[in-house]
Amino acid sequence: MKVNSIISVLALSATAFASPQPKGHKHLPTTVIAGVEVVDTQIVRDAHALIAKFPNYLYFHCMRTWLLGAATINANATLKAEVDLEAHALGTILHDLGWDMSTDSPWVTHENRFEVDGALGAVSFIKSHKSYKPCYWNTARLERIFDGIALHGTVGIHPYKNVDSKWITASVGFDGVNFTPEEVPTASFNSVVAAYPKDDFQAGAIETFTWMAATKPDATYNTFVELFGTAYVPGYNATGHRSFDRITAGWNPQ
Repeated sequence: MKVNSIISVLALSATAFASPQPKGHKHLPTTVIAGVEVVDTQIVRDAHALIAKFPNYLYFHCMRTWLLGAATINANATLKAEVDLEAHALGTILHDLGWDMSTDSPWVTHENRFEVDGALGAVSFIKSHKSYKPCYWNTARLERIFDGIALHGTVGIHPYKNVDSKWITASVGFDGVNFTPEEVPTASFNSVVAAYPKDDFQAGAIETFTWMAATKPDATYNTFVELFGTAYVPGYNATGHRSFDRITAGWNPQ
């Protein structure tokens, strides 16, 4: 074999090793929840057990996010073969760890916006799991999960990310308040919502965002949560903390 050929082969091998390899449905055990086929590895089961301890409005939201996303992915064979289904499961199940209002939560910080708390928490959960191996959960794979969670409260960026980050964020969007996503197959949507009802989701979300604005205001300025502070938290005032205020300070238009 020529030297150039050897170098090319080695380069390709290095690239393949460094890149996160999608774990498609053919490589992982599965189960069916609310009529939707999903990944059934131990780490996914343990993530499910973790969020099951949260109040139902949060637990059900995380489950709907996972299942609605999985159902939409399942409906497209090409997409299903491309998405890292285990990463998608963990990214969606754990995306709102930053909503944990329990005292001394291990997931919530005072300084980070809730999406970042969720992203850091998900990565921490994976790296502390008994099955964790750096060669399996490599840096690039973890980064895709982090980005998918961290971007879910920001509009307009995720459609241009990699397929895994994109579908974690998109799946969160499938479970919004006061709308039914067109992308999700109707039968799957109905079966998931029947199993995990949305009755108290709106009230729970408003309570949570208001709590964030009241307890960690610095992490809410310049985010959509700022609006909840302005509307519902006495004394909350974002003026002087916003990018707008810094940019326009001292400017006198002629």
